[in-house]
Amino acid sequence: MKNFIIRFWWIFPTLFAAAILSFFIFILLSTSWALTLWTTLSLMTFVAMIVSWIFLLIFKKWWKCLFSFILAALTVTCFLYIFSLAMEQAFNPGPDNFGKEHPIPTGLDYNIPLEEREELPCPVDSTIQNTWLQIWNDFQGGMYTYDFHYPAIEEGEIFLRCYEATKNKPLSSERIAKASKVAVPSTTSFSKLVEGQSFTIYPGDWGDYYAARIEVWFKDAETGKERKLLEKVYRVEGWQR
Repeated sequence: MKNFIIRFWWIFPTLFAAAILSFFIFILLSTSWALTLWTTLSLMTFVAMIVSWIFLLIFKKWWKCLFSFILAALTVTCFLYIFSLAMEQAFNPGPDNFGKEHPIPTGLDYNIPLEEREELPCPVDSTIQNTWLQIWNDFQGGMYTYDFHYPAIEEGEIFLRCYEATKNKPLSSERIAKASKVAVPSTTSFSKLVEGQSFTIYPGDWGDYYAARIEVWFKDAETGKERKLLEKVYRVEGWQR
């Protein structure tokens, strides 16, 4: 084994590099066994490489050990660089121009979300429906929170549906409905049903505004029937990531 390791020291970092970089092939298979196989191969080749370093150091093959270590370090650096690029592309693919393709028509009446933690400019009034739904910008563009007041209602769930206002195109329908959903008890008078619930609008880019119709929906806990309670048009932007 000694002679083999000293003579073929380069095999170990090469196999380690092949195992590590094969991650991008195995990930395309999208199966649990593929990830398990990649992990096993990577660990085996890593352990074998460490053993080879120990032998090279024991027998004073300093340069071979150094070159092997440099190859391993370059492999890990290359892997992390490619992986970071892949994650950047996956989570921040760049502008989608949704706002540019859906400009706000001249003369359209719309509301602007309040800034994060900004106080209401006027109190919620049970006789003025336009005050019942209030939306705030959250800490990043495209992320929002909302409050909702309503008269007496049955037990159920409140959630949002959002549409681009000019072409009626649904906006992140499943994600928004799930994120904005709030269970509410039955009430006998006008009251706040939702407070500070978060949701995210994905279509669009930061600073590229368009008009969205924000609809508040209710699902009755007993009958399962859904009905729209209120709608309001807001100027929004998409969460670019």
